[in-house]
Amino acid sequence: MAGVVIGLVITGLATWTSLLRSSETPGGFVGEVRLGPLDRAAVYNRGRLKSFKSFASETVSTIAGPRGVRVEVDGELVFAPADFAYLDLMLRPERYEDAPLIHLGNKPMRQQLGAALLRDGVASEEEIRRFVDTGQIAEPLLFTPSAMQLFNQWSSDLIRTRKFVDRLEGAVNLRRPEALLSLLRVIPPPNHDPKTPWLNPGELFPVAPGQTPTPGQVLAMERMEPSLREEIARRWVAFAQAWRAGDATTANARLAEFTARVREVSPELYPSESRMFAESLYFRIGSLVWGWVIYLAAVLVLLMAVAWRWPGARALGIGLFSVAFVVQTAALLLRWYISGRWPNSNMFEAVTTSVWFGALLAIPMEYAARKTPLKNLFLIGAAVASMAALMSAQFIHRLDPSVNNMMPILHDLWLYIHTNVIIAAYALIAMAAVTAILYLLWRLFGGGPAHARLGGTEMLIEASSAASGRATTATGRRLASSKASLGEVFDGATLVMVELSFILLWAGIIMGAIWADHSWGRPWGWDPKEVFALNTFLVYLVLIHIRLKTRDKGLWTALLALIGCGVMLFNWIVINFVIAGLHSYA
Repeated sequence: MAGVVIGLVITGLATWTSLLRSSETPGGFVGEVRLGPLDRAAVYNRGRLKSFKSFASETVSTIAGPRGVRVEVDGELVFAPADFAYLDLMLRPERYEDAPLIHLGNKPMRQQLGAALLRDGVASEEEIRRFVDTGQIAEPLLFTPSAMQLFNQWSSDLIRTRKFVDRLEGAVNLRRPEALLSLLRVIPPPNHDPKTPWLNPGELFPVAPGQTPTPGQVLAMERMEPSLREEIARRWVAFAQAWRAGDATTANARLAEFTARVREVSPELYPSESRMFAESLYFRIGSLVWGWVIYLAAVLVLLMAVAWRWPGARALGIGLFSVAFVVQTAALLLRWYISGRWPNSNMFEAVTTSVWFGALLAIPMEYAARKTPLKNLFLIGAAVASMAALMSAQFIHRLDPSVNNMMPILHDLWLYIHTNVIIAAYALIAMAAVTAILYLLWRLFGGGPAHARLGGTEMLIEASSAASGRATTATGRRLASSKASLGEVFDGATLVMVELSFILLWAGIIMGAIWADHSWGRPWGWDPKEVFALNTFLVYLVLIHIRLKTRDKGLWTALLALIGCGVMLFNWIVINFVIAGLHSYA
């Protein structure tokens, strides 16, 4: 146990140090520009009004990948904030013509392309090594004969590689200044119609001779007050000129004036500044997923409380868990406020909301077991599950934190019933896996074949009775007197969460069948996600029946709890990201 604690301490300190280093603000023009006024403006994108910060983060990551865009500051290349990178790509594109910018997500494809470029002698070994590591490549290298030949080959493989080629082509087209300008729809429509797309700054100018005006240009010329349109256009031009000249002071002033005047076009269509500020703040503080660091600290201290029975460690662990849960709740509420819906409609939201449910459920279970040997274990399970999920949300960039509108099929009451029950069950499954691992470690280091004498929920009831001095059974008195071995305690905690997750999973599958019948006209269609949700349920069904027959109940419970967790993770990871199905939107 001490080795586990020390290892987690070292890992946490190393990760936290790297996070602090990565959060340093660049200097030079990058650090002098103030884009706050634009953050409080709104950008119309995909049918939703977003803060510029979140919009720029989505767009830049589509072009350059999760690492973002590197700019030169004092002779060194540093990663620029996404909002700066968006404007710089649009207003000073010549700085990035030969820069490694376009992102290719598939590493085997990067290795194959890098080897071809190296054979042709069009790139150095250092450039290829950096490309394979980061996925970022200079655009001219994509148009060499060897690269084009590979792209043609990859495009023919519709299952494995075609989607990466399509994303690459999309990134090349998106980085064009005219494409970035056309997407920057920050001017509300002058016809005051909320269904009309917003305008970009380029649509404020008269159409060039011989060109066909866009609908936005027609709308701006016909419906916008000429003096206001011309003033906004002048402010934009002045801002763009100052940006290209590297004059941060003038650029800041002109940008503030521009964003103030665009609200006057249709002020009733503009979202409140508080919502725009909240969305910008949400992404500026990293969606609060860094709360996993606090959960890590709570796990370390609570493990000490279990191993060495330190009352002070338990009190500190509960305090750290409470702080982490408050941060986690603040993130959920802030995202709810920003999106205008309960956050559970995409993978990022499902993963982070799931473990929030787990932490919420752990609190009453911990209270019931507060004066028994079961104490600390429910908080440890919830903290480890939350830590793993929030780390995934921060470091696995396939979990996109962008806030977008839901697909039409998800606008249903059953989204809030079926989905929440399922993801709460998944959180309990992950928590049960944590105590199952603790049980297996106890057995590995010499513990005997101990197991809980009662069922999991019954043991929790007995634990609650023992805590209040009302124990009426031998097991209750055993818990109250703290005579239960660690093996019995770990097994009991695992069984509590297995039984609760089993009930929730069964209910969630039934509710999903009702929703499927309502949406698709049949309750069951053997969709991959449906099948593996059922597989997870069957694993726990086997666990409950094996426990009735086998002698070594604790060992089989722990092993099957881990297998069930593995099937659940396969359902969430492989089914969502690899195997297409009716649930691919989730």
